[in-house]
Amino acid sequence: MGTALLGLAAGWPSAHSVAAAEAPPLPDDPVSSPARTWRPATPTWSAPAASMNLDARELESRMLVAKVRASLGRSYELASSQGDFALAPGHILDGLLSRRCGLVRRHVEELLAHRERLGLSGADADGLCRELLFSLLQERLSLPEGTSQARFWESLARVDEASERHVLGEASTSRGEAFRAAYERFREERQEIVGPDVERRLFGLSDELVRLPFLVDELVSDSRLSPEQRMAAYEDALQRISRDYGVVLASVVEPIELAKNALRLHGTAGALGPAQQQAILERFAGSETTRLYLEHQMEQQDRGERLRAFNQERARLLEQLTRAGLTPEQLRERMPAIDQQLFEKYHL
Repeated sequence: MGTALLGLAAGWPSAHSVAAAEAPPLPDDPVSSPARTWRPATPTWSAPAASMNLDARELESRMLVAKVRASLGRSYELASSQGDFALAPGHILDGLLSRRCGLVRRHVEELLAHRERLGLSGADADGLCRELLFSLLQERLSLPEGTSQARFWESLARVDEASERHVLGEASTSRGEAFRAAYERFREERQEIVGPDVERRLFGLSDELVRLPFLVDELVSDSRLSPEQRMAAYEDALQRISRDYGVVLASVVEPIELAKNALRLHGTAGALGPAQQQAILERFAGSETTRLYLEHQMEQQDRGERLRAFNQERARLLEQLTRAGLTPEQLRERMPAIDQQLFEKYHL
């Protein structure tokens, strides 16, 4: 597992990186163009009509490839900017391919007919689409020259397996310091699998998002810092992530989550009043999101109170019936009707 992707070379030809350049304009249609009523005789060196049609179909295939690559690129940017991508890249990219390759599947015959001239070698729609995504990642991640497509996907599968072994498959590492320690062990193995340079380019942003809650925990527990210093450090971290990766952080992290982190940090100075909480939430999440969040919080609080009252009255009635001498069998017969009355009473 220690072999880095950087050192892998399985002869991936450069032709597999398909350029999405603008296609030249199509020639005038000699039949339907109304702008010309007279045309010179076809020169003896012109290609036959069948060949001209073939060129047009190849051009359409190249435009189709460019369209698919653009769609895959947008989907990849969105997927790789989520924290989950750091833990299961192979699984997430497989899901992306299953959702974003419909155009390739609908036009697979045309693409297969021109695949050599398009620089492709896939044998079917899934193979072509996976190859297009790989060529895009080659360019965006600056993968080492000669990196094999097969080895690249195999490496991501090994990352998924390492994540399952160290983090996702262990219930004891689901939160807190146990999760943090497990995640760092996983990162060490992941770096050995793909190599440090590729790991930084492939997982940099998603790693930052996974580790952001760790930073908040550290700031909250650091008794040497004032609440103002904690907030300044948090905001500096958010600005650095945005600057380093060229993203608007609120577009890749739920703004309300950023705001809840800020509430934790401000709360180290003492309990916050409703107006203070609202001001902090609005600063990070905006007024409309804050309004919806606070309404939801109030609904949840109200429901929790009604549920507690329901349980208390149910327990009291059950105790009364038991003291009245009802057998367990009689209680089982009576309780559904009692529960229904209580559900209606407490609007549950």
